[in-house]
Amino acid sequence: MTWTDFLSLFLPLFVAMDPLGILPAFIQMTSNLSVKRRQRVLNGSILLAGVVGILFIPLGPRVLMALGLNVGDFQIAGGLLVLVIALRDIVWEQKMFAMDETSDDSVGIVPIGIPLLVGPGVLATLILLCHRFNFWEIAGSLTLNLLIAWVIFRNASYLMQIIGVTGTKAVSKLAALLLSAYAVMMIRVALMSIK
Repeated sequence: MTWTDFLSLFLPLFVAMDPLGILPAFIQMTSNLSVKRRQRVLNGSILLAGVVGILFIPLGPRVLMALGLNVGDFQIAGGLLVLVIALRDIVWEQKMFAMDETSDDSVGIVPIGIPLLVGPGVLATLILLCHRFNFWEIAGSLTLNLLIAWVIFRNASYLMQIIGVTGTKAVSKLAALLLSAYAVMMIRVALMSIK
C-alpha cells in the first residue's frame, strides 16, 4: 500500500469520525463522572463503535444488494447524508446531555460510541471504501482511527487545556468543511458513473 493509498483510506474515516470535534461533547457528557467511570464509559464506547464498524464492512454491501441498490445509489444517498451531517456541524452547535454518577454506563456508551464516533457518515464511508480496499485494510484503518479517538478522549482534560473550547470548535468546523467536500465528491463520482 502506498502513502497515497493509506491517506485515501485513513483520512475519510478520520474526518467522518471527527474525534476532536466531538471532544467537547465527550467532556460535557462525562464531566460529572469519576475518573474510573469515565474510563469505563470510554472503553465501552470505543469497543461498541469498533464492533459495529467492523461488522458493517462485510455486511453493508450485502445489505445494499439485498435491497436491490447499486453503488451509485448508495454513493448519492450517502453523499447527501454526509453533506447534511457536515453542514449541521458547520451551522449549528450540538447540545449534548451530561451524565452523573447515578447514570447507567450504557447511557454514555450509546451516544458516544454510536452515533457520535460511528454514525451515518462513518458507515457510509466504510461502504464506499469497500470498493477500493479489502476488509483488512479498512478494518485496520477503522481500528487506527478508534485508537486515536481513545487517546484523544483519554487525555480530554489535558487537550482542552491546550487547545481550549475555541480551538476544538475551530478544528470541528474545519473537519466538517472537509467532510462536506468529501460528500460532494461522493455525489459527483456517483453521478459520473451513471450511464
